[in-house]
Amino acid sequence: MSSAIKTISCVLFLTTISNIVLAQQQELADPPTAFEATAVFAETAPFIDGNLDDEVWQDITPITEFTQVWPNDGAPATEDTEVRIAYDRDHLYFAFRFYDSEPDLIRAKNLERGGRNNRDDHAYIGIDTYQDGRNAYLFEMNALGTQDDALITDETIGYESFSWDAVFISETKIDDKGWTLEVSIPFRQLRFPEGDELEFGLMVSRMINRKNERVLWPAIGMEYGGSFRALAAVSQYGTLKGIKNIRRGNNIELKPYMISGVQEIRSDLQNEQTETDYTYDIGGDMKWGITSNLTLDMTVNTDFAQVESDNVQLNLSRFSLFFPEKREFFLERAGLFEHGNSRSTQTFFSRKIGLSNQILTGARMTGQAGKFSIGAMNIETGDKLKQAFGSQSVNNSVARIRTNIFPRATVGSIITNVEQVDGYNRALGFDTKYRFWSSSEFNSWYTRVWDNTDLLNDQAGHASLQLQNDLYQAGASYTSVGTNYSPALGFVRRKDMRQYSGNLGYNPSVAIAAIPGIRRFNFGTSYDYIEGQDGIKQSAYWSGRISAEFSRSQRVTLTANREFERLFSPFSIRPNAIIPAGDYTFDQIRLNVSTDESRPVFGSVSATYGQFFHGIRNDFSVSIGFRQSKHLHLEADIDHSIVDLPIANGEFDATTISTSILGAVSRKLFAKALIQYDNFSRDLQANIRVNWIHTPGSDLFFVFNTSYHLTGDNEMLFDPRKDLIMNNRAAVAKITYLIML
Repeated sequence: MSSAIKTISCVLFLTTISNIVLAQQQELADPPTAFEATAVFAETAPFIDGNLDDEVWQDITPITEFTQVWPNDGAPATEDTEVRIAYDRDHLYFAFRFYDSEPDLIRAKNLERGGRNNRDDHAYIGIDTYQDGRNAYLFEMNALGTQDDALITDETIGYESFSWDAVFISETKIDDKGWTLEVSIPFRQLRFPEGDELEFGLMVSRMINRKNERVLWPAIGMEYGGSFRALAAVSQYGTLKGIKNIRRGNNIELKPYMISGVQEIRSDLQNEQTETDYTYDIGGDMKWGITSNLTLDMTVNTDFAQVESDNVQLNLSRFSLFFPEKREFFLERAGLFEHGNSRSTQTFFSRKIGLSNQILTGARMTGQAGKFSIGAMNIETGDKLKQAFGSQSVNNSVARIRTNIFPRATVGSIITNVEQVDGYNRALGFDTKYRFWSSSEFNSWYTRVWDNTDLLNDQAGHASLQLQNDLYQAGASYTSVGTNYSPALGFVRRKDMRQYSGNLGYNPSVAIAAIPGIRRFNFGTSYDYIEGQDGIKQSAYWSGRISAEFSRSQRVTLTANREFERLFSPFSIRPNAIIPAGDYTFDQIRLNVSTDESRPVFGSVSATYGQFFHGIRNDFSVSIGFRQSKHLHLEADIDHSIVDLPIANGEFDATTISTSILGAVSRKLFAKALIQYDNFSRDLQANIRVNWIHTPGSDLFFVFNTSYHLTGDNEMLFDPRKDLIMNNRAAVAKITYLIML
């Protein structure tokens, strides 16, 4: 049987199973009408200062019916909460009163915008402007008023979701009753349908951190993916009514920048001479709300000098490492462009753009048209701006469309294209996803790639069925990746494979009186079998896991793994250490303990012991953090592996050390330093980033990067004057200014 027939057969098999399951399910009911709120028109706008003494708040009936999602799913909140909602022609206003019986225990230490608000008492506002039950805007504020925001796409929330930087105002006050929060969200930051009278989907949430308690309005249970993922269950949002005759505005934002810097580089370690390069440049971004449903983003001479450095990773496998996207232009609405298996077989991975060349110009259009979510991106890369759209530049483009076919079910398509003077690489993909029974899901996708050489004409596909609620989970999946599958704008960790996977899980809650301190156990097992497109076994992985979740966010996890690897050819685990071809089976056991990150001192420890390619590998990891105050946070991580293989040069250590320091003067001025070292490259790197938000949406960055090579024999005891040689160092200043028209 050919590989294509096998792929189609497996996809049809999983599809048939899902259809049998779904046929037994009745059509989803509409959200209960009890969860309705009404926004009141404000003749006089409230002054956003955290004080709830404005006249508009006095006569508004508050939302008060908050329900726990964790730790006691469905129980009433242990502390009272009141939420009032108002609006005028330009803004949507929220007033929160968070009562607290022990206000001196409120946790509030993060001042970094986009930082770790989850370690503090905080609140979320979720707004589904199209009431499509899939997509929403998410606004986050902690007890100091520090902001973050996210875009929920297809009821999914992840790291990339929080890249959106909305311009809104939030202020708080902590008093003897608890804390208060006022929020002003400009309508121009949202996209919504035409019409004089609007209704939005709405969710509001509160986190009482010392109790590890999350409460929600409306009531959304743990069965929708857990305490945090329940925030993304847009299909279960309540309804916000009463918004009429608002002003949409011109919706044009300009964000020019100026940058200046200097860089010093040493060409090689033996050469004492260095080269110094001075630079200055200008560029900018534009955001235009073409219609109330459609947004165009444009960038010219794009610069990412302020982007945080990647965390150092050491690769002890034969497959590529994944480094996440961190550039703002690509992260906003990134969820819309997702297609494929995340971090494994992605049809589109924006980090491929500008990897070796400068981004000269770019445009992105995203929006909503009825049931359709649409996105398109076109980026020109090259060495110089004057080469844009010339024979020496490269054009990178992607187009994405996704639509509802019935409640919580979508189908979509994606096209990517890289066009350059010596050829092209194109990919066409299709996908479908259906969520049912709270957080159960059927998901499938298929992508075909072709290029002008006929060398990369190949395909990949995936189908999975996951049945899941708060207590049980079971799933099966099939993935096929062709031998020559290589989308130029994608990420493919492993080619030439057919992977069959299954998993089971059981997550019982524990009564407080039964085992003091423990709230939940997690039992799980999974198995993956991987063969080549020729049907020959390549790898197999089995994993069993048991963990205990404690009432105060602590966790203990014990994992056992068995792995089989067949090497058809030798591979270099280090430049001077080669593992020969052959069959290898090894077992490992791992213990991990983590504490409550919201405490002043927190950390985690893990230890792994086991076999590794006919040898031994022991891994140790320690992470510790100290939140001294809202002005100073310190964190440090050490990962150390001891490897002993029966090959030449097979006995070695692999170590990475990193330290991060966050200092904040206020919510508008903060600095972060990341210092890293690894014993493979023997490079000591430092990235220091100062950010002053001089006006809302506008920043002044100072960035300093430096790298030194350690030459001494002793890595722990060395003389910096003799044993450190500079690789490079750079200092950059960049200023942006947001202009709203």
